Amino acid sequence: MKASAMLGGMDMMRTVAAKMAALTLTALLGLATVTAVNHFQTERVYDGANFGNVNAAPSLVVLDEMRRSFLQLAVHLSRHVHSYAGESTQESERQLKAGRQAVFDAINKYDIDGCLGTNCYADNTDKAFLEKEKVVWAKYDSIVDDILKAARGGKAEEATARSLMLEADPLANELHELITKHIAYNVDVARDFTAKAVVVKSDALYITLGIGAAMVLLIGGMGFGTARSIIRQLGGDPEVAAGVAARFATGDLTERIELRPGDTDSVMARIKTMIAAMERLASRAEAIGKGDLEQEVQLSSEHDRLGKALNEMIRLLRAGKLEDERRNWLKDGYAQLSSSLSGDLSSEQLADSAVAMIGRYLGAGRGVFYRYVEASEQLELIGSYMYTERNRIGARYALGEGAVGQVARERKPIILAVADDGPAPIVTGTVQQTPRYTYTYPLVHEKELVGVLELASMVGFDERRVEFLNNVTTLLSSLLFVADQRAHIRKLLLASEAGEKEMRAQSEQLRAANDQMLEQQRQLQQRTEQLQENNARMEEQQQQLQQQTEELQQSNAQMEEQQQQLQQQAEEMQQTNAQMEEQQQQLQQQNADLQESRRLQEIRTQQLDQASKYKSEFLSNMSHELRTPLNSIILLSKMMCSDDSVGVSGEAHKWAQVIHRSGQDLLRLINDVLDLSKVEAGRMDVHLAPVASAQVCADLQGMFEHMARDKGLSLTVTDQLQGDFVSDWDKLSQVLRNLLANAVKFTREGGVSFTINRRPGAALPLCLSVRDTGIGIAVDKRAVIFEAFQQADGSTSREFGGTGLGLTISQRFVQMLGGVIELNSEPGQGSEFMVLLPEVAAGAGAEALPVSAPAPAVAPQADDRAQLGPDDLVILLVDDDEAFCLSVLTMNRRLGYKTVLARTGAEGLTLAARHKPRGILLDLSLPDMDGSEVLHQLKSRPELAPIPVHIVSSRDRDDALLLQGAIGFLQKPANDMLLERAEVALLGAVARVAAGGSGILVIENGGITGAEVGAIIGSGHGPVQAAAPGPALDALLQQQRWPLAVIDLGRAPLQSSLDLAARLRDANPGIALVFYAIDNPGDVDSAALRRWSECVIVKTGQADRRLLENVERFLRAVPQQRSTPAAKIASGRDGKPLNGKHILVVDDDPRNLFVMTAALERHGAKISNAVNGRRALDLLREQRVDLILMDIMMPEMDGMQAIAALRADSTLSSIPVVAISAKASPADMADILASGADDYLSKPVDYDVLVAKAVKWCGGRVS
Repeated sequence: MKASAMLGGMDMMRTVAAKMAALTLTALLGLATVTAVNHFQTERVYDGANFGNVNAAPSLVVLDEMRRSFLQLAVHLSRHVHSYAGESTQESERQLKAGRQAVFDAINKYDIDGCLGTNCYADNTDKAFLEKEKVVWAKYDSIVDDILKAARGGKAEEATARSLMLEADPLANELHELITKHIAYNVDVARDFTAKAVVVKSDALYITLGIGAAMVLLIGGMGFGTARSIIRQLGGDPEVAAGVAARFATGDLTERIELRPGDTDSVMARIKTMIAAMERLASRAEAIGKGDLEQEVQLSSEHDRLGKALNEMIRLLRAGKLEDERRNWLKDGYAQLSSSLSGDLSSEQLADSAVAMIGRYLGAGRGVFYRYVEASEQLELIGSYMYTERNRIGARYALGEGAVGQVARERKPIILAVADDGPAPIVTGTVQQTPRYTYTYPLVHEKELVGVLELASMVGFDERRVEFLNNVTTLLSSLLFVADQRAHIRKLLLASEAGEKEMRAQSEQLRAANDQMLEQQRQLQQRTEQLQENNARMEEQQQQLQQQTEELQQSNAQMEEQQQQLQQQAEEMQQTNAQMEEQQQQLQQQNADLQESRRLQEIRTQQLDQASKYKSEFLSNMSHELRTPLNSIILLSKMMCSDDSVGVSGEAHKWAQVIHRSGQDLLRLINDVLDLSKVEAGRMDVHLAPVASAQVCADLQGMFEHMARDKGLSLTVTDQLQGDFVSDWDKLSQVLRNLLANAVKFTREGGVSFTINRRPGAALPLCLSVRDTGIGIAVDKRAVIFEAFQQADGSTSREFGGTGLGLTISQRFVQMLGGVIELNSEPGQGSEFMVLLPEVAAGAGAEALPVSAPAPAVAPQADDRAQLGPDDLVILLVDDDEAFCLSVLTMNRRLGYKTVLARTGAEGLTLAARHKPRGILLDLSLPDMDGSEVLHQLKSRPELAPIPVHIVSSRDRDDALLLQGAIGFLQKPANDMLLERAEVALLGAVARVAAGGSGILVIENGGITGAEVGAIIGSGHGPVQAAAPGPALDALLQQQRWPLAVIDLGRAPLQSSLDLAARLRDANPGIALVFYAIDNPGDVDSAALRRWSECVIVKTGQADRRLLENVERFLRAVPQQRSTPAAKIASGRDGKPLNGKHILVVDDDPRNLFVMTAALERHGAKISNAVNGRRALDLLREQRVDLILMDIMMPEMDGMQAIAALRADSTLSSIPVVAISAKASPADMADILASGADDYLSKPVDYDVLVAKAVKWCGGRVS
C-alpha cells in the first residue's frame, strides 16, 4: 500500500501546477501523520478485540464441550448401573469409555492447544481453575473404574455399584460446579478485554478527529485533483455508479455497464464482475431447485463464502437424496420379498422364490440356497438362481467344506473379493473358478443353523445391498424353519395314514381268510354228517342181512350169494371208513390252520394297537416339542404388535404381524392334526342329544352373516325340517362351520345357502346342505379334497390358503355319526356339500352311547335330605357315579353344605322341584336322558329357572350349554379345590341376587329404547329402567347397584360410550355390560369395546334373540366371571396392575423365560427366574413371592415334583402356583391340578390370558 501511495503521489506531482507542490507535499505529510496515529490506535483496538477471538471464545467452547461430555458421562454411568444385561452392558461400557476419553481430551485441549494452537490460559487464576478440575476429575475417574468392575459382577455386585455411585455423585457435583465457575470467570475476563477495547477505540476516534479537523483546509485544496482521481477510480459518473449499485442491491442483474477500454480495476469494473458472478450463482441455484445436484459452484476466490455455502448445501442435499433412495430401495426390496414368499410354500418353493428375487434385486450373477440337514450334518442345495451345475460343483457340502461349509460352521458371513489372477480357485456354491465377489451368509433361527444363502457377482455390492442382504437372512431363517416344520408334520401324518391303511388292508385279508376257513369247516361238518348217515344206513342194512341169513339158512345157494353181497358191502364200508378218516384228518389240519391264522390275527391286532399307542405318544410328544418354541414366537410377536412402548413400527411391525399370524396358523395346524389323530385312534366319543333345527339355523346365520356381507355375498339359511333331531351337536356344528367357512372363502361373487330338511324313505333321511356359487371342483379332484393336506390343486392353496385338513376331519366326524358327505360340483359353477345322517329317535340319545350298567338308586338315608333346615345351604348333585357322589357328599359336609343326590335326570328334576336347592351340580351322561335335556327342562320351568346350574362332566367343554343357562363348566376328573370353586360360584350367584339390586338399566342414545328392551326380555328379570346420559342417569345410578346395563351406542361418539362403561364399572365392579350397536363398529372399535365386555350386539335379524340370551346369561352369572382380561389388566395403577408384585417364573427354556419375563415386567411385576424345580425351591427359601409360574417338563426336578414339595412345606404352601405345559389334553390338566397347582395354562401361552392369570392369582389362593 505504501508503494502504491508513493507512485500515486509522484503522478499527482507531475500533473499539478508547480505552485501547488509545497502545499501538496505538506498535505501528504499531514495525511501520513494521521495515518500513522490512526494505525497505532487501530493496533491497540485490534489487540483488545483479537483477545476475544484467540482466547476468550475458544476457551468457552472448550469448557462447554468439557461440561457436556462430563454430563453425558454421568448419564451413561447411571444407566449402566441401573440397567445392565448381556450385550447392552458391552454397549454401555463402550459409551462410558468414549465419554471418559471426551472429558480427558477437553482438559488436554484447554491445557495445550485448544485456542488456535496454544493453551487457553488468560491468567494464573484461569490456570488454577483447570488444576482444580484435573484433581477432581482424577478422583471421579478412579471411582468410575471401581463402578465398572462392580457392574461386571452382575446382580451379586449391584449393591456395591450403587454404593460407589453415591460416592461419585458429590465429586460429579463438585466438578460440574468448578466448570460452571470457570466458564463464568472466562466470560468476565472476555468482558473486561472488550470494555478496554471500547475505551481505546474512543481515544483513537478523538485523536483522529482532531488531526482530521486540522487537515480539512489542507486537504480542501486538493479537492479538484481528488475529484478527478475518484471519477477515474469509479470508472464513470458517481450518479451512474450509485444507480447501478442500487439496482444490484435489489437483485436486478440485468444492468449492462459500459467501461472505458482497458478499465479492469475501477469500481464499475468490479461491480460488473460481481454481477456476472451473481448470475452464475442464480443459474446454479435454479438448477439445484430442479434437482441437478451433480455440479458444484465455481468459487470466485478462496474468500467466496456464498459459493462455499452453496456448495455445502449441494453436498447436504445430495447426501439426503442418496439416503432417501437407499431407504426406498430397501423398502421396495422387503416388499417384493414378502410378496414373492406369500402363500403356503414348501421349502424348495421358498428357496427358489427367495434366491431368485434376491439375486434379481441385487443384480447378482448367480445364487444358491442350501438347507442344513441335521441328520447327515450336511448342507443340501434346494434352490438356485442362474446356476448351472458343472464340474461337480456342489449340491451338498459338509460343515467346514468350502465357503458354504465354513459359513455354516462359524455361523458368520464370508465376503470374498478375488483378483482375476488369483493363485488358486475358491470352492463356493456357485463357481469353481475364481469369482470376482462372493457373498455367503448363514441362515440362523434361534441360534440354530437352518441353511446358507450365497450370491456371486461380477461387481461388488455397495453398502445398501449388503445391508439388505443382512436383514433378509433373518426373515428367510424364520420362514424356512416354519416351512420345514409344516413339511415335517405333513410327512409324519402321511406316513401314519399309510401305515394305518396297510394295517387295515392286512386286517381285511385276515378277516377274509377267517371267513374262508369258517366256510371250509362248515363244509367238513356237512360231510361228517353225511358219513354218519351212511354208517347208520349200513348198520340197518347189516341188521337186515342178519335177519335174512337166519331166514335163508335153508338155502345155501342163496346164502352164498348173500354172503358175497355182504362181503362186497363190507369192502365198500371199509372204503367209506377210509375216506371218512382221511376227511377227518383234513378237518383237523384245517382246524389247526384256522387256529394259527387266529393267533397271527391276534398278534397283528396287538401290533396295530401298539402302533396306535406309539402314534398317540409320538403326536403328544411332537405337540409338546412344537408348542414350546411356538410359545416364544407367538407371545413375543404379540407383544411387538400390541405394545407401543416396544418401538416397533413401519416394516418391522408388519414383519411382527406376519410372524404372529404364521405362528397362529401353525398352532391351528397342530390342533387339527391332533383332532385327526384322535378320530383315527378311536378316542373321540360321540354324545347324542336332541338338537333343534331352528337353533341350528339361527346360530349359523349369526355366525356367518357378517363374514358373507364383508365379501359382498348373500347368505340364505332355510329350515325345512321345523323340528328336532338327535345328533352330537359339538361335532356336527364343527362340520357345518367348516363347510360354510369354505363356501364363503372360495366364493368371489354370488352367494351361499344352507338348507336342512328330511328325505322320507331314504337310508339317510336327514340332509344338511351347503351350496355356493364359487370356483367349483373338477370330477377328478373330488376324492382328493377329503384326503389330509390335500386341495383341488396347488393354486388353490396359494390363493386361498389352508392346510387341507378341514374336510378330512369333517368326513371322519360324519362317519362317526353314521352318515356320509356327498359332493355335487362343476368347475366355475359352484359346489354343494350334503351331510346325510341317519334318523335317530328323540329318546335314543342315551342308548346310542356306550354306558355302564345302571347302578342301584341311592338310598335316601345316604344323603342329607332328611336333615334339611330352612336356612341350610342345599346343593343338588345329579350324577350316576357312586364314587364321585360320595366324594362330593364328604366334601360338602366338611364345608357345612347339605347335599341331595339324584342318580337320574328324572329324579333330579323331581328333587329340584321338591327341595328348591341353592344350586345344582349336573352331569351330562345320565342313564335315562342327556344332561343337556335336564338343563333345558330346568330353565324351561319358571319355578326352577332361577336355580343356578354348574355342569360337571367328563365330556369336552360345550359353550352352548352356557348360553342355555349354565353358569360354568368343569371337566372331570376334578379335584376338591375345583369342586369347591364350582360350588362357590353356585352360592355366589344366589347371594348376588339377594344382596344386589335387581332389574336392568338401559342407557339410551337413539339406537334402542328401554321400552323395546323390556318388550324383548319380558318381565321375568326385574324392572327395566331407561335414561339418557345426564342428570336422570346419575339419579338412577344413585338409587341402587344395577346388576346389568345395556349401553346403546347409537350415534354417540365411541369414546363417550367407553367413558360411560368405565364409570359404571368403577361404581360397581360386578356390573355386567352389553353394548348395542346400530351398525357394525369395525375391528378397531370392537376391540376397544371388548376391553369392557365380550357382548357386542349389532342390530340384525337375530339381534333380539341374542340380546335376550345374553341378558339371561349375565343375570345368572357370577360377577367375578364377567370382567374380561383386558378390563382387569386396565384396572391397575397407571395401567400396570402388577405393580409391587413379585413373580417367580420357572422354565428350563430360556426363550420362554425371556418372553414371559418381558410380558409381565411391562405390567409392573418384579420377576425372578429359575431353570428347574430344585433351583426354584432354593430361591423360594430366600425370597418371598406372590405367584409362581411353573413349567411342568424340566430336568433334574420337574414341575409336578416341585409343586408337591411346595404343598408339603408349610412355609411355602400358601403361594399360588399356575402350571404351564405344552401338554394340553384334559387328562394332563387333571393330573397337574391334582398335584397341587391352582390353575393351568397350555402352551403356547396367550399374552392377555397370561397377564390376566397373573393379576388374578397375585391376590392369593382361594381358601
